[in-house]
Amino acid sequence: METIPSCAAGVPIFRVLPAAGLAELGEAMRHRRYAKGELVLAAGDPIEHLVVVARGRLNFLYTTSSGREQVVRALGPGEFLGEMALFTPVRCEGDLVAAEDTDVCLVPRQAVQSILRRHSDVAVRLVEVLAQRLAAAEQTIADLGLRDVGQRLAAELLRMAAGGTRVPDGIRLRVPVPWAEIAVRLGTTPESLSRRLKALAERGLIRQADARTVVVLDPEGLRRAAGG
Repeated sequence: METIPSCAAGVPIFRVLPAAGLAELGEAMRHRRYAKGELVLAAGDPIEHLVVVARGRLNFLYTTSSGREQVVRALGPGEFLGEMALFTPVRCEGDLVAAEDTDVCLVPRQAVQSILRRHSDVAVRLVEVLAQRLAAAEQTIADLGLRDVGQRLAAELLRMAAGGTRVPDGIRLRVPVPWAEIAVRLGTTPESLSRRLKALAERGLIRQADARTVVVLDPEGLRRAAGG
C-alpha cells in the first residue's frame, strides 16, 4: 500500500515549528484513507482531533430537512477542520465527506494543545486562521441572503480570479472542483449555474476555455454583475 505522508509540515500554522515540534506532532498523528463519498464525521459527532487533509479533498456540508445539501467548506491538502475543538468540547455541526479518494491525518486535541502552550507563534497563526474563516463565513451568509444566483456566481469567479493567471485577453482561472460542487456551494442547481455561466459569457464578461477553465475578460464588468 502507498504510504500516507505526514501532514504536519504541510499545514501553514505548523510551518513555524522546529523539527522537534514537527516530529512530536508526527508521532501523535493517526492516518486514515477515505474513499470518495465516505463519511469522515457525521453531524453530532464529537470532534476529538484536528482533521488535516494530506491528499484529496473533503467537503463540509449541511443537509436540510428536505434533503438539499449545502457545502460550506471545501478542504484541500494542508487545510484542516476541528480547530474550535482545540479550545472547548464541540460536536460536528454538519457532515464531513470525502469529495474524492482522500488521505487524512488525525491529530489528537491534547497534542495540538501541548504545541500551542509551548509555541506562541503557532497560537498566533491559529488565531489568524480562525479570523479569516470567520470573515469567509460572514461573506457566505451575506452572499446567500443578499445576492441572487447570478451575483453569487460572479462573486465566486472574482474570488477565484484573484489567484488566476494574467493572459492577453484577461485573467485565466482553473476551477478547482466540479461545477456541480460549485452549484451546491452557491445554493443552486447545476442546470441553473450552467445558464448563469452562459449568460455571463454572452455579456462578454467571461469565456470558457474548456470544461474547467474560465477566462475573465472584463473584471470590472464582472464586479458590477456581482453587485459590487
